[in-house]
Amino acid sequence: MEHIKYNIDPQGIATIIWDVAGSPVNIMNAHTMAEFFSVMDQALGDAAVKGIVVGSAKSDFIAGGDLKWFLNYDQSKADCFEMLMDTHKAMRRMETGGKPIVAAMNGLALGGGVEIALACHHRIMTDHPKNKMGLVECSIGLFPGAGGTQRFLRMIGVQKSIQYITQSKKLTAQQALKDGLIDAVCAPDEDIIAKAKNWILAQTEAVVQPWDVKRYQIPGTPVGVGQVSGITEFYSVSNAMAYKNTHGNMLHIKNVLSALYHGAGCAIDNALELEARYFVDTLFTKETKNIIRSSFIFIGDAAKGKGKPKGFEKAEYRKVGVLGAGMMGAGIAYVSAKAGLEVVLKDTALENAEKGKGYSQMIEAKKLEKKRTTPEKMEALLGNIQPTDKVADLADCDLIIEAVFENEKLKNTVTQETEAVIGKEVIYASNTSTIPITTLAKASSKPDKYIGLHFFSPVDKMPLVEIIVGEQTSDATLAAAIDYVIKIRKVPIVVKDGRGFFTSRVFGKFVNEGISMLSEGIPPAVIENVAKKIGMPVGPLAISDEVNLKLMLDIMGEDPNLTAHEKQLEKTIAKIVSHYGRTGKKEGQGFYEYPKGGKKYLWPQWAEIFPRVSDYDEAEIGHRLLFAMVIDAYKCLDSGVLQAPKDADVGSILGLGFPIHTGGVMGYVDYIGGEAFAATAHDLALKHGERFDLPESLKERIKSAGEARVFYKN
Repeated sequence: MEHIKYNIDPQGIATIIWDVAGSPVNIMNAHTMAEFFSVMDQALGDAAVKGIVVGSAKSDFIAGGDLKWFLNYDQSKADCFEMLMDTHKAMRRMETGGKPIVAAMNGLALGGGVEIALACHHRIMTDHPKNKMGLVECSIGLFPGAGGTQRFLRMIGVQKSIQYITQSKKLTAQQALKDGLIDAVCAPDEDIIAKAKNWILAQTEAVVQPWDVKRYQIPGTPVGVGQVSGITEFYSVSNAMAYKNTHGNMLHIKNVLSALYHGAGCAIDNALELEARYFVDTLFTKETKNIIRSSFIFIGDAAKGKGKPKGFEKAEYRKVGVLGAGMMGAGIAYVSAKAGLEVVLKDTALENAEKGKGYSQMIEAKKLEKKRTTPEKMEALLGNIQPTDKVADLADCDLIIEAVFENEKLKNTVTQETEAVIGKEVIYASNTSTIPITTLAKASSKPDKYIGLHFFSPVDKMPLVEIIVGEQTSDATLAAAIDYVIKIRKVPIVVKDGRGFFTSRVFGKFVNEGISMLSEGIPPAVIENVAKKIGMPVGPLAISDEVNLKLMLDIMGEDPNLTAHEKQLEKTIAKIVSHYGRTGKKEGQGFYEYPKGGKKYLWPQWAEIFPRVSDYDEAEIGHRLLFAMVIDAYKCLDSGVLQAPKDADVGSILGLGFPIHTGGVMGYVDYIGGEAFAATAHDLALKHGERFDLPESLKERIKSAGEARVFYKN
């Protein structure tokens, strides 16, 4: 066997050890599962075997299904269903074979790995803070397809099953023990295999799964006809909540709820068949393929630093200097200190720098209150941050990140002041979101060491960092910058220089389109609600308030290349700011009203300023918001601002909140089909202007693809 190791000890206990060849973790696919079940059947059929232990030779148990295998699965739905049913039958043989089987979960156990453990009669998990177990398939557009829904349901009941599965909840050993998902814990220094064998040797009666006992009842199921309605109502509420959160865009959530609902009324074998049918229905949707491709493969590769130039050793960092202790600088200081780096947080006044450090203290205090950290860890993290108002304190930093106010003159002054005290080999990065790096690098004495690190707010929660390469930025500087981003556990994408770079530029199109539609008389509530309905996390008007309309005007005023549409939009925003004094959330009045102590609401006077129309088309509103971003993102790709379509998708999903079920800004073209995309863009251009005209190169891509995908094979 290539992936599974098999042994029988003198006491008649068989060990089936996962050790997938050529992989750092144990993954489940056609090859590994075939080996596992072959060995399992061998053990079950061997009269000399008294019991079986399933374990792992790697540091973790089983990481789950091979998602690349799922993404490239090219068999029919019927073949897929047959494969799943064969899996269910093999796992039922484990449960009903009459021999005690123990899962020795020595580390992380996720997805299919948990499902294998659930089919065992006894589960032991190593009790270590990093060890987690959970059915996490919903996080990548799938749901458990190897019995997870039905066994969870029969072990922890309806409510927790829905919560844990749809939220992809990962449980510690102690949490899993409390819920009854595992039966025992093992200390990190204990021999978990030996402990599993001891349990087998202690068994004196035949083993059987609870759901195979006659009259078994799902936990929490009410007894009596008059009480059944409570569970039915709970499913109805769960379904309604799921639709509210996903707007029907995430079919896998709907299907997992259906599998749980219908499976609850069946015996286990029929329930597993139902699960298989819903899983097949899910796997073959384009939404699931998009989520797997973008969230797992593209984002996963970026998070590992696969965009790093070749031939450079890993850069090591000890101390980072952060210039500017405002919201962005304070956030950068926090994530750096959290990664174990020393941080010098400098501002013009020590009081401001102390306040910036206070941001980290606030975050950690909340975590401490929720028992997500310890006083010792909190103290160590805060001890890593040194607030200062003295530039000399930056002298021994090995990386500088500037996060001062978005003003070119100020940034230039800070650059020259800092470079006077730091080493010649120290990289200098700017967190600018709009000013070209090449322009800012003119103030530097070492432009080859100058680069952009564009973080997103709030820094501690937003995973993306946009790395901007100026005209003179060296590959060595880029490689080192990527190493820093990976060190602080963020996801980098590499972007070439230009005004607005990629994310700020493209997101500006979303915001602009929303304001344009408001000026046309489309009700603001419709604009905001349609944005959420198509999968955006927040509407363009709310985002405008966060950015601030005055800042948007300042940025527009510095851009000499505004289009006719943008010039008209500039006049509209200027009118809103100067005539009505509405600038944004910070001032308490923008497109929304922000009453102190109350909930924000859309300013009701917009109908008087921009008389409303009633003949709007919601589908067209959604298309305008998304197409504006997609077309401009392609222009970034076409002009070389972006290196590959996948960079656009990663950046748009993590940085802009672009609907993940579409695959991202480039995946969206494939999602709706190239020809349909071109036809819709043509109609939008005729009705609303040249900003919806497709570049000729994109027209050619679509024409060449025909009915095939434009950007991705799968």
